[in-house]
Amino acid sequence: MKKNDKFSMYLSFLLRHQPWSAGLDMDRHGWVSVEQLIRQVNAGGRYHITLEELQQIVAEDRKGRYRLSPGAERIKACQGHSIPWVEPELEYLPPPAYLYHGTTAAALEEIRKSGAILRMERHAVHMQAEEKKAWQSARRWRKQVPVVLKIDAERMHRDGLCFGRTENDVWCTERVPTSYLSEVLYQPQA
Repeated sequence: MKKNDKFSMYLSFLLRHQPWSAGLDMDRHGWVSVEQLIRQVNAGGRYHITLEELQQIVAEDRKGRYRLSPGAERIKACQGHSIPWVEPELEYLPPPAYLYHGTTAAALEEIRKSGAILRMERHAVHMQAEEKKAWQSARRWRKQVPVVLKIDAERMHRDGLCFGRTENDVWCTERVPTSYLSEVLYQPQA
């Protein structure tokens, strides 16, 4: 694993879950000072990062997890926070007809038992407008059978459930009752 890959995982940890572990001051929308981030990370000794390397990580992240403010003075994770007081910045609007949620066959059984896709420790259930992107999420759990759940988002919205979209096009909602699952997609065997 390359240095930038390892640091990107650490950056995700800091910006989504534990900014205080590196002494970062985070606002209610998850923004932190880039100057403070670089200073605190470098002082910790585990990583050494420059502004240019940080900008490269943000630009090359295939999921678009991070945003830099104009002028690169602040940085945040777009979604995925487990910090209770962070309020992700979402654009609330009607969703496309269908959304897709990547998960595993084992998690699907738990979803069926609970009667809904739950947000777990995060602020929202994450969904994609493109099936391909949901497969990327489903495959992140190594050694488990990936599945993608096709969700009737249009019907959910018609029934009064609220949807928000992040800057990197992840769709979010509080929960998805199983009655809105229109199809379970299994990856074809090679």
